[in-house]
Amino acid sequence: MKHRAWIGVLAAAMQATVMAVPAADEALLKAVLIVRSFDHFATACQQRGGFKPADASAVKAWERDHGVAQIRARAQALDGEPGQKQQLERGVSSIVRQIDAQGVEPCLAAVTASRTRDAQFAAVAPQLLMATGSTTPAAKPAPSAAPPVATVRPDAALLAQIDSFGFDTRPAMGIGGFITTDIYPVVLFRDGRLLTDVEGLMFAGGMAAHQAAHPKDWTRWRRQGGELQIAGEKGWEKLPFQSTFRQLPKDFRLDGLFRRLGGTGNVAVGGTSSVAAWNEYRFTPDGRVSRGGGAGARAESTGGSVVTRSQAAGQQGSYRIEGVMLNIHYDDGTQESRLIITDPKDPTGAIWLDGQGYAQRRR
Repeated sequence: MKHRAWIGVLAAAMQATVMAVPAADEALLKAVLIVRSFDHFATACQQRGGFKPADASAVKAWERDHGVAQIRARAQALDGEPGQKQQLERGVSSIVRQIDAQGVEPCLAAVTASRTRDAQFAAVAPQLLMATGSTTPAAKPAPSAAPPVATVRPDAALLAQIDSFGFDTRPAMGIGGFITTDIYPVVLFRDGRLLTDVEGLMFAGGMAAHQAAHPKDWTRWRRQGGELQIAGEKGWEKLPFQSTFRQLPKDFRLDGLFRRLGGTGNVAVGGTSSVAAWNEYRFTPDGRVSRGGGAGARAESTGGSVVTRSQAAGQQGSYRIEGVMLNIHYDDGTQESRLIITDPKDPTGAIWLDGQGYAQRRR
């Protein structure tokens, strides 16, 4: 249970930190947050006698195979931006406090951090390791830089293999540490395979290579007795949502404000701290888009309460949807590409960007 608690806290804290700094490179922010959390617990582990031999070997292999030294070097560039540095420090501090509160032993916390999916940088964010072949810090990112353009986009041959997109549910940690239900998209292939992580569609090596590298992200699907089913641990199970959608039509447009809200905290387990972060896009039918985000926190003690709030500067630009890709060209010259999924007949309730849900807001 402690192992699963660590993974949940790490995921929620990463989400809150990344969403709070929408102007930065999200992949780099995640990587730095993971590495610095790992470093904290690894140091504490060494003070208690160090890793077990098998764990020490596994950690060394992870650092070597996934460019951890390069991530540490690139983190120095983020430290040059006070806002980003502060958000990272808060993110790591939040993780440390909550893992300590759960009573997770530091060696276990460090090893678990290295084994999370997002820590496999060579697979999930190879662009971070291509920038330099040494430990020289990467160039400082521009303050208004948007997430990088996707390095691999689903081509016509891959899209032809897809039957449709469906939706499943899973538990997730929310504001205050409460467990919520996350609705996320899945990819139904014509050959009966089902991909639970839609970002796998942008895997550089293709679908066969992704399935070999991430077998837990794959299962099977079928239609049986008029019901859409997926293969689970207990056999065939009904998919919670029976409606499926195909890729969006050419020149498809969005209209409205779409916001993703996330966070963490310990209110759910009797604590007094809560963190919320949001990221939002406002689209108009004429092809324009604006992006913003922010974060807020509240903590109480015997001496009173402390409330903090920050909001990132917004960006404006134009957008175009091509197949399953949302391509944005901001007015400052930066670009952003996201894999987009929504109901083409009624895109007013929610959209999913790289598998993350954004609900439409009335204001």
